[in-house]
Amino acid sequence: MTTRFKRQRWLTRALALTASLACVVPASAAPPEPEQTPAHRQECSECREPGRPRVVGLRIYNQPEISDAGINRIVETANRIWKPYCVSIEPSTDDAAITVVVARAANRSGNDGRSSVLGDTIFSSGHATPYIHLWPANAEALANASEMEGRAFTSRTRDEQRAILLQILGVALAHELAHYLLDTSNHSAEGLLRQTIGVNDLAFPNPGHLRLTPRQEQLLLSRSGGAMPRGDSTAR
Repeated sequence: MTTRFKRQRWLTRALALTASLACVVPASAAPPEPEQTPAHRQECSECREPGRPRVVGLRIYNQPEISDAGINRIVETANRIWKPYCVSIEPSTDDAAITVVVARAANRSGNDGRSSVLGDTIFSSGHATPYIHLWPANAEALANASEMEGRAFTSRTRDEQRAILLQILGVALAHELAHYLLDTSNHSAEGLLRQTIGVNDLAFPNPGHLRLTPRQEQLLLSRSGGAMPRGDSTAR
């Protein structure tokens, strides 16, 4: 069982037809290219100096009223994935924070019975904007139809189910942040920016399975530090 991340939802929505098509047509801007990901990556040089991670603030709008502890679990999961790249994710009320809407309704833009959109990032004029959606109802629908590590989701205790759903949303958040931080709509053949991530990697995320490719690492480093450069959307 796998799931798919939908890529481009455009800001220009003057026509209802445009918005509808954006929800139905897969928006992968380019097919993924194979790239070897090393089994062990070097630690980011920035992280060798204590207290110097890049802080990414999130302004979170929690429509389905997930508990504060649940939101923290989502953010913690995304943080584990991004920690090797010297990125620290935290809730923020700053004007420059990325808006993350945890939506109440389901997004029905999956185009087959095996896929479901867990998150999306709005793009405008070819660039990522600081606006991300997460879709908990889709995560729950995917989980209910899945087996994870040989055991059906529906056979697990309520606490186990809740923990798994929060981790799925954490992986979705980490994936969408990659599109924003790299300013790219492209996907890679493996790692965090795969368009299709297996349900086991969603439910029980291992940062080693959810890496950036070497090319993506270099792009991230080139964008760290001051204002993020714009215009290079070719990372795969």
